[in-house]
Amino acid sequence: MMTGSARDIARRFACAPSPMRATVRAAVCCGAIAFLSGCNLLDVSNPLIVEDKDVANPTGANARLVWTLYQFSSQITQAAYDVSILSDERTFDVGGVPHDPPWGNYTFNLDRRDQSGMENLASRGTDDTHLRYLSTMFTNSSLALTAQRTYGASDTKNDLLAELFALRSYTLLQMAEDMCAGFPINDISADNKAILSGPYTTDSAVKYSLAQADSALAYGHDSVTYLNVARVVKGRALLDLGRYADAASAVAAVPTSFSFTTDPSIRGNQFGWYDGCCAGVGERKGGNGLPFVSAQDPRVTSSFRQVRALHPTDSLYQQTKYADYTTPMVLTGGTEARLIEAEAALHEPNPPKMMNILNALRTPIGLPDLALPATTDAQVDLLYRERAFWLYLTGRRVGDLRRLIKNYGRAQDTVFPTGPHPIDGSYGTATSFPFTVAAQGRYNAAITPGCNAS
Repeated sequence: MMTGSARDIARRFACAPSPMRATVRAAVCCGAIAFLSGCNLLDVSNPLIVEDKDVANPTGANARLVWTLYQFSSQITQAAYDVSILSDERTFDVGGVPHDPPWGNYTFNLDRRDQSGMENLASRGTDDTHLRYLSTMFTNSSLALTAQRTYGASDTKNDLLAELFALRSYTLLQMAEDMCAGFPINDISADNKAILSGPYTTDSAVKYSLAQADSALAYGHDSVTYLNVARVVKGRALLDLGRYADAASAVAAVPTSFSFTTDPSIRGNQFGWYDGCCAGVGERKGGNGLPFVSAQDPRVTSSFRQVRALHPTDSLYQQTKYADYTTPMVLTGGTEARLIEAEAALHEPNPPKMMNILNALRTPIGLPDLALPATTDAQVDLLYRERAFWLYLTGRRVGDLRRLIKNYGRAQDTVFPTGPHPIDGSYGTATSFPFTVAAQGRYNAAITPGCNAS
């Protein structure tokens, strides 16, 4: 099987000379992330502060690259964790101990899809909760791109640029699929100056991601792993834009055996960190959710954990896809490529072709063939059920549910959880993650309150 992770990131990072590790941590963390808080790389009064000139060389360029890959592999799982809670993949738990509803808990508000609750909690800090992880990775990649272009070795530069563009594309598409329209995609210049964006609609952010994927494909030559990542991300973006035939063409060269994961040595799988206390596998969550437990599907494995403390008739199950925080998280691969082709086949329209693709994926893991549903709506339901089980806990589900609304005309209360919430109150109507207007507005006057048109 062809496999790839955020490479041998940890090995490359751990084997780097100690001064280089210190240099890149200080330079990237200060220059790419904390510029909004006044961190100054040129403040030589502090001997621990690294100046730009200290990383203006080939070693510094490689260090910025490694640090960007490290950040991606360690933080993308948090975005996927949030997606699992906002969607029907998992349900929030209070740890098995009866107590008052956790009004101050961000995860509870995510689970209940309470947009005002999420906004209120996020506004107490100085940064966005969900967007922060993605923005950090994106700004890190900007500094790494500049460094590679300036100091990268001629024989490897283009493939390393392809890696960075592929991860930028992935990150931007995650933003586009997850965030409330109107969010910023701020950036940073080569000399560590903030570049503040205007508000992005969902489609404009998807197109930004698409351009980054095209750059990865243009630069890539020997980096087969990242070429395949770029191809799948491009196909995913084209699905979002309703360009189904183009999406199928984009992923045609990706082998079904291809898999791209986070690096296990980074020990960053958030599902492994939190699952013992905070969430259970979703089971028909809010009425519209899929039966991820009772289906007993080998693609979504789980084990009984406890009876919910506040509802003794409700059993909670823990996911076992990711055993602990060192288990690699699958980010994309050939299976997703085939699912993209299946959706394109549905729009040819050629439903039997879609079914052939879906069943070809099921056969190797012992699942029986599916029968072709009689109506188009039922065919869409079946396709998205298959996507949900194949892509469980990979950060796709919110994007899929939003695409059902945008591209297929479904109402939000027919695809997202709705009705009474098992802990308190009712499910809300949010279909995306809000961004912190208070924090963004402090730095970017172009960002205004409220979700704009997608």
